[in-house]
Amino acid sequence: MKPFLPALKLSLRYRWSIIGALVCSAGVALLWCASLTTIYPVLQVVLENKTAVSWSDGEMARCGERIAGLEARIATGDSAPANQASTDAAGQRYQAGLARKQLQAEQRALAWHAWLHPFLVRHAPTTPFSTLAWAIGFLLVISLLKGVLLVVSAVLVARVANRTVMDMRRIYYRKALELDQRRIENIGTANLMTHLSHNMLMVSGGVQMFYGKMLREPLKMLACLAGAAWLCWPLLIVSLAVVPAGAWVVYSLSRRMKRSTQREMDGMGTVFQTLIETFGSIRTVRIFNQEVRERRRFKANAASLYRIGQRISFYDSLIRPATEVLGIISIAGSILAGAWLVLHQQTSLWGITLCPRPLEPMSLLLFYSFLAGASDPARKMTEVVNILVRGGAACENLERTFAVEPRVRRPEHPEPVPQHRKAVTFERVSFAYRPRQTVLNAVSLEIPFGQTVAIVGENGCGKSTMMNLLVRFYDPFAGRILLDGIDLRSFSPRQLRRQFAWVTQESELFSATLRENIAYGNRHAGEREVLAAARLARVTDFLGVLPDGFQTKVGDGGKLLSAGQRQRVALARAILANPAVLILDEATSQIDGRNEALLHDSLRQFFRGRTTFIISHRRSSLELADRIVVMAEGRIVSDQLTRDGENECREFQALFSRSA
Repeated sequence: MKPFLPALKLSLRYRWSIIGALVCSAGVALLWCASLTTIYPVLQVVLENKTAVSWSDGEMARCGERIAGLEARIATGDSAPANQASTDAAGQRYQAGLARKQLQAEQRALAWHAWLHPFLVRHAPTTPFSTLAWAIGFLLVISLLKGVLLVVSAVLVARVANRTVMDMRRIYYRKALELDQRRIENIGTANLMTHLSHNMLMVSGGVQMFYGKMLREPLKMLACLAGAAWLCWPLLIVSLAVVPAGAWVVYSLSRRMKRSTQREMDGMGTVFQTLIETFGSIRTVRIFNQEVRERRRFKANAASLYRIGQRISFYDSLIRPATEVLGIISIAGSILAGAWLVLHQQTSLWGITLCPRPLEPMSLLLFYSFLAGASDPARKMTEVVNILVRGGAACENLERTFAVEPRVRRPEHPEPVPQHRKAVTFERVSFAYRPRQTVLNAVSLEIPFGQTVAIVGENGCGKSTMMNLLVRFYDPFAGRILLDGIDLRSFSPRQLRRQFAWVTQESELFSATLRENIAYGNRHAGEREVLAAARLARVTDFLGVLPDGFQTKVGDGGKLLSAGQRQRVALARAILANPAVLILDEATSQIDGRNEALLHDSLRQFFRGRTTFIISHRRSSLELADRIVVMAEGRIVSDQLTRDGENECREFQALFSRSA
């Protein structure tokens, strides 16, 4: 239950719904117990042809007879000489003591029947059939009320469960967005999807079960046990002797289910990963005719998940028969003990007093009815174990995944981010994604405000890593990065990133309209600003071929657009953000030469008054740069200002060949 506490604590926000569900569950429990009591009058009428009044008269007469007999036994025991040491005298005194206790019980019973008798005379039915009809009607009314309370309870519990899971999804989605880049990459998209979908469903089932059956069934069981205890509580204790064994069985199986549930969640993540990879790279799968291989991979993952599910079902199925067998043992023991007391009209067994007055057959039958009424909720509670264990494991997995302090931290007292007007400075910056695999090694670079810098070099030399550090996706292991003379770690990452815009080679678009994708860079922009950004990025050149213009849906990841069109949309988004620092990482690599030249003419105007980083292997992109920085093996090997276009390209070729 402990792993499930975070979900339960969160659910307390809806305490009034919980209180309402608890009240309904208590009502169901009382009505469940009350419905069992109708067995007594029904059997009295059917078997003995009595009315409520005749039954009360008979009980009072029986109590009177027993009182007279008990008083005689007491008088006989008291008459034994005090100094007599014989076994008979001691036995008589012992029996007299028992008789006194029984006499008190019979006198209480007589007083109760005497109090009840006038009420029955005034209001109870006068014939056996009408008594039976009243008992059946009472049972129907109770069943109707119980049904209404069950419906209300189910609605309230569903509200608590659904709203709790909705809140948890929002909380953990926010935490996922706040995770540092390294943590997100280590977890993987598939596992994040598993946590926020499959695991949340298990939490929802757990919350619903906890406030549903987990509250209602124990209350029903307690109500029945209270009725049985009222009839004969020592006999009830005998019946509950096997409860510790049942608790041990449930505990052992629940531990095994928890381990299997953890494997199931991992397996679900693997299945999601297979789906993402297959459908995200469907063209690659088809061009290399790997459909059969992917089917086999998915089949293997699904089969593994199936085996884990079967193991969980096996453990779950063991709980019910094990507890039922223990329940039968319990009831069998109580039947034997109770039957002996009734048949011999005794109040004790093996010298242990089990009831204050001899049990009547009807009372014993009602006692067994209460035990049977308690066994049904106990059986249903075994069904709760699996769902609660799975919900607890899901909560534990969510906490372990998301409750991690991000490495890129917001300072306790962040400095206000200045509007960039001076310089971006790298001071002996070193960084590694993995231990002993350095990507940047003591890199120092200063870029004055308004300068356009091209960073070139082989793949893996650290170009994109510098940009990752600049926007604080990561923090350097050594050295520091300054914005206008202030260490980036002094700023809130979110406030800092408002000064940046980044366009990558793989343009990331959302499954929305063209306009919504452009406006993602500035949600407050009007139609005029969106259109201006689209013109500057040359998006308007292909706008006419789209069926709905700016309102055209671009599809999943923008797949309904060409690669070059997606890059132009991404550029328009960055332009609309109006950043102080613009990062173009192979941002025009998918655009044809003619459109790239037109786009460069537009970008030259946009670069004015902002610092721009261009990462590219295309010579045409270097025409936009005021400065070229060449990197190799995590170091800067050359840093020169450009002159004119022709010399600039020749110099780039020479520098790049030296770095290679």
